[in-house]
Amino acid sequence: MKIKFPFYLSKWFHFEFWPFWIFYFPVYGYGLYLAIKARSFSYFTAANPGMKYGGAFGMDKMEILDLLEAKYIPKGFLSEKGSSAPSIVEQMQKMNFSFPIVCKPNVGERGIGVEKIDSEKDLESFLNSQNQDILVQEFIDFPIELGIFYHRFPITLKDGITSIVRKEFLSITGNGKAKFGDLVRENIRAKGRISYLRKKYKSKWKQVIPSGISYKLEPIGNHNRGTKFLDGNHLINDQLVAVFRNISKPLKGYDYGRFDIKVNSIKDLYEGENIKILEINGTNSEPAHIYDPDYSLFNAYREVIKHMNLIYEISKENRKLGVKPEPFGMLLKGLYQHLFLKK
Repeated sequence: MKIKFPFYLSKWFHFEFWPFWIFYFPVYGYGLYLAIKARSFSYFTAANPGMKYGGAFGMDKMEILDLLEAKYIPKGFLSEKGSSAPSIVEQMQKMNFSFPIVCKPNVGERGIGVEKIDSEKDLESFLNSQNQDILVQEFIDFPIELGIFYHRFPITLKDGITSIVRKEFLSITGNGKAKFGDLVRENIRAKGRISYLRKKYKSKWKQVIPSGISYKLEPIGNHNRGTKFLDGNHLINDQLVAVFRNISKPLKGYDYGRFDIKVNSIKDLYEGENIKILEINGTNSEPAHIYDPDYSLFNAYREVIKHMNLIYEISKENRKLGVKPEPFGMLLKGLYQHLFLKK
């Protein structure tokens, strides 16, 4: 008989569910080694001199997206703190897009505060929960969402893609017997969001779902929102590297990080067509394919160390070009403000 552990116990057998600081704890020492080797505790900020703190935190999402060719980015704009729902709707109309939309903090990480908004009423509720500038974007309904890790060296000009994560959204499928709420509770990826999902799907919670009928519970492709991350590294080839080499040309001072994208098909991906870049991340980026449920912990740490070395080597080349890392004191001050004063 197979023993079924409660989620709060079983999650410790799957590192993809570990808290961020616990997973990374074993490599903190290696990060210290690289800092000593670089003779700078903030050496990593030189990897992306065009991004605030190298993209470790505090990045302005709209600022970097605006550097890309318009065809690669969703229609959108920055809404300043305190903006009203009617004023945002008016701006949407001027830019010729409508609901549904995606709203997210313009400065934020790990999918916190990101929501798909379906109406002006929902927008008002969202704005009441926010106290910061909001990035408003049209909702892109392309079927494939990927995180593509691209890097380039500023002197040797070597570049490459080192990680692709393919995202499988949190969903349930009816069997003709179980209620909506029971199906949600049985999904291991929904365990941490039961209260949120019960409120969101209150009208369906006690309904029996017909066999074969599926519901996408979360339209936002973040791991902490229940999205399953799958290893997509088999998609890497020279043609794809060339696509992202072209996309990233306007990004001066950006040499390392992950492009979170939606694309209409894999064929379009290789041809550089029908690609929409939702977000660009810097040195805080993870090679998220490691969170594939079948990925081993040993290989995950090997990939993390590989990417830590990439940051070190790219920073080293930029420093040869005269780029100076952010003073460590300023970095600590910025981190304190980001974590505490902003809230």
